[in-house]
Order: sequence, then C-alpha cells, then structure tokens
Amino acid sequence: MSYQHVRLERVGATRVVTIDNPPVNALHPDVAADIERAAREVEEDTTARSMILTGAGRCFVAGGDIRYFTEIDRRGAADMALRVQRMQNALFDLRVPVIAAVNGHALGGGLELLLSCDFAIADEQAKIGVTEVQLGLIPGAGGTQMLFSALPVGTAKRLLFTGDRLTATEAARIGLVDQVCDEGKAVEAALDVAARINSAGPLAVEAAKRSANYRLRHSLDEGHRREVEIFAALFETADHREGIAAFLERRAPAYERR
Repeated sequence: MSYQHVRLERVGATRVVTIDNPPVNALHPDVAADIERAAREVEEDTTARSMILTGAGRCFVAGGDIRYFTEIDRRGAADMALRVQRMQNALFDLRVPVIAAVNGHALGGGLELLLSCDFAIADEQAKIGVTEVQLGLIPGAGGTQMLFSALPVGTAKRLLFTGDRLTATEAARIGLVDQVCDEGKAVEAALDVAARINSAGPLAVEAAKRSANYRLRHSLDEGHRREVEIFAALFETADHREGIAAFLERRAPAYERR
C-alpha cells in the first residue's frame, strides 16, 4: 500500500509509522487518512506486535493545517474533526500497543494525536500543549474529552483555557508523557520499549490493551467484569500454556499468537 503523507516501515515485530508532511507535519485531513490507513494495515499484520508513531523533521505534529482552516466553513470543520477522530479511534482501538515517539512539537492536534496513543516518549526539546484557544478555537478532535483521562480536572482545564505550551519535562511531570529522552532519541527509546512488549505473550498484550481501554470507556464495576472475561479466555490459548511451561522449565517462551 502506498502513502503520500506517511512512511510505514518494519523493525522486527514493530511497525513504525512516520508522519511526513513538511514543513511541520500539519494535520490535514489527508494526513489523518494516511495515518488511519497505515493503522489498518498494522491491524491486519498478524506478525506485528507493536506500533510506533513519530514525525519526520523537527515536529511530531505542530497542529492542524491552518491554511486549510481558511478554506472551510462550519460544516467543513465538523467533517474535518470527525475524520480526524475516526483516525484517532483506529489508533486507540488498534490490536497492538501504539507508542508515540514525540520527536518534536506536539501542539493542538498533535497533542490530541499523542493522547490517542497508548503512551508517549518525547525528545527533551519538544513543546506540548493544546493551543487552540490562541487561534479562537477549541480542540475539535477529542482534546476536550481525552485530556480528562490523562490529567486531573484542574490541570486539564488550565491547559485548555490558557493554551500553554509545556516542555517535555513539564509534560512528563503531570503525566502527559511517560518518558523524556535526549534530543533525537525518541524513536530509539520507543524501539527499546517495543522490544520488551514484543517479547511478551502477544495475545496477552492485546488482551491487556483491550481490557485497559474498556475501563477508560466504562465504570469500574463494568471494567472488573470485563477483565474477568478476558483473563479467563486466555486460559484456552496455547500461548498461555507455553508461557507457564517456559516459566516452570526456566527457559524463554516461544509464543505463536494462538
């Protein structure tokens, strides 16, 4: 499958999707469509165990495409936001974990995209924030909703109301970013984490993501019930039996995703 605005590569069992829309990887709907298509391709690749999303150049995603904003009306804005939300849902619901390797600024739509990934590793020079109010707008692709899953209410509202730009270190301190690394090392650090994910039981990792995401959308009681269902189903898998046998025999497991 060919793409205009992203590159899709393989590093072992990890698929790396690189957004490449110079100069700042602005999130035009066509860029979102390419990211969604790449995610669908990863979903169908049963040999893939993890995915990394990053950007080319100095930005992860510097925000929405401002020039495109001047070409659309209210209906066009709603259509654009829904298309971006659909792409982000594809990442959130993806079978395998998605790591955001934040190589540079993640502002506006870039932060919304980061929040759609399972966790983020950022270069130290990256600036991160929901900056839409500085353009007379609000986040339209889930930012006013997803921030409250990641942050305390007051912190989320402060960022939404001010449009403040955080350093990567500040973003890590409040929990928006999981790890900060030296400049230019985000993808390398993400690959290190992905390698550890890839060595675990693939069906178990997929189940863990499915169960965790269910909790984000439902009550604690419902989450507990769903967790039991997912946990119990793994006892019927060959991978579970292999994991237990390998542990007892003190050897590395050979998982086959079945």
